[in-house]
Amino acid sequence: MIDKIKFHFKEFWFSYLLAFAAVYFLSIRGTYTFLDFIDLLIHEPGHLLFSLFGQFIQFLGGTLMQILLPLAIAVIFFFNRQKYWAQIFLFWLGHNLINISVYVDDANKMKLHIIGGAHDWNWILNKIGLIEYAEEIGIFFVVVAIMTFIIMFFVPYFLRDYSETNSFDELKD
Repeated sequence: MIDKIKFHFKEFWFSYLLAFAAVYFLSIRGTYTFLDFIDLLIHEPGHLLFSLFGQFIQFLGGTLMQILLPLAIAVIFFFNRQKYWAQIFLFWLGHNLINISVYVDDANKMKLHIIGGAHDWNWILNKIGLIEYAEEIGIFFVVVAIMTFIIMFFVPYFLRDYSETNSFDELKD
C-alpha cells in the first residue's frame, strides 16, 4: 500500500501543486493578478492578428489568442510527452478561461477598466443578440476552465509509460 502511495505521489505531485493554484485562482476570480497582465499581453495582439478576418473576428481575436496560444503549446508538449510543460500550458489556458469569464460577465455591467476603449464582449454579445446572457456565458467559461484543470491534473496518467519498471501494475498486491 505504501508503495502505491509513493508511486502516486511521484507521478502526480506537480498535478497537486497546480491543482491548488487552480483552486486559488478560481477562488479569487475577478481579482487582478500578475498572470492577468501576461494574459493582457497575449490578448491585445490577438485583435491585430485576427483583424485580417473582419470586424467580428477582430473583436473576438483577443479572446481567441488567449485560448489558442496556450492550447496549441500544451498540445505540442503533450504529443512530445513533456508532461510538466503540457500541464503548465493547460494551467495557463485554464487561468485564461477564468480571465475571459470575468470579461464576458462584465459585458452588460461595464465596470472593468478597458484598454483601447471598446469592451470586446459587450460589442460581441450585442452584435449576436445575447447581451442579456453575459453572466451565463461567463459561467460557461468557468466550467470550461474547471474541465481544463481536471484534464491538466490527469496529464501524467495519460502520458504514463507502460514500459517503466515501476509501473503501477507491478505494485499490485
